[in-house]
Amino acid sequence: MKKLIALAIAAVMTAGLFALDLGGIKGTWQDKKWDADWTFSADGKIVLTKTSTGEEVYTFKDGTVQNFKVNADTSGVSISFDCKDTQRSYSFKKGISLNADLDMVVNPEWTTVDYETTIKFKK
Repeated sequence: MKKLIALAIAAVMTAGLFALDLGGIKGTWQDKKWDADWTFSADGKIVLTKTSTGEEVYTFKDGTVQNFKVNADTSGVSISFDCKDTQRSYSFKKGISLNADLDMVVNPEWTTVDYETTIKFKK
């Protein structure tokens, strides 16, 4: 019986290791320039959709991202990761303020020019 309980606990802990830890950032933010919604969910996924149609463009999750990092310091919380499928690196930062917006930087592999913007909190 003890082995069965230990096995169950190990399985639950292992499953938890594979969900992206979004550092408490949850909700949807809009990038109006690119007709894009970025949804950070409790299940550890980041879903990119078209604002105008709701069409899913890409889901960032375990297995599709590399170098996933969450950093929390006195200036706020940041999330960064690379995605081989999209050939880009992403960074999102929520500063310490009453403002709910996120600073986003997208770094394409094929150019030295990054896309930097503030995405507005939607819901």
